[in-house]
Amino acid sequence: MKDYSKIKKLLDESDAIIIGAGAGLSTAAGINFGEDEFKEKFPELVDKYGMKDMYTSSFYHFDSEEERWSYWAKHIDYLYNVEAKDLYLNLFELVKNKNYFVITTNVDRQFLKAGFAKRKSL
Repeated sequence: MKDYSKIKKLLDESDAIIIGAGAGLSTAAGINFGEDEFKEKFPELVDKYGMKDMYTSSFYHFDSEEERWSYWAKHIDYLYNVEAKDLYLNLFELVKNKNYFVITTNVDRQFLKAGFAKRKSL
């Protein structure tokens, strides 16, 4: 088991904390954007278009706007309905009583679901 006592001490002594996160944090938390999860959640897209995962499917050129927005509606619904993951909940516990700010490219709402304030996120 790793010793995180130095990090914890730095967090405890900090006046303010900036958290920067991208897709890797959600992947580390257990949100799977890969092939197996995609086949399970989006089988019709795998069968019809040969899509392989949630990342590359985001760049697919659909034949119609209706198909494109149908895909995005399902994609967004999937991400919005993933429960808050322990990694995000634990991170919030570390900073909830601190002056913090989150900057992220993630659209899965994990920070908000875990309790991070919307006004402290970008």
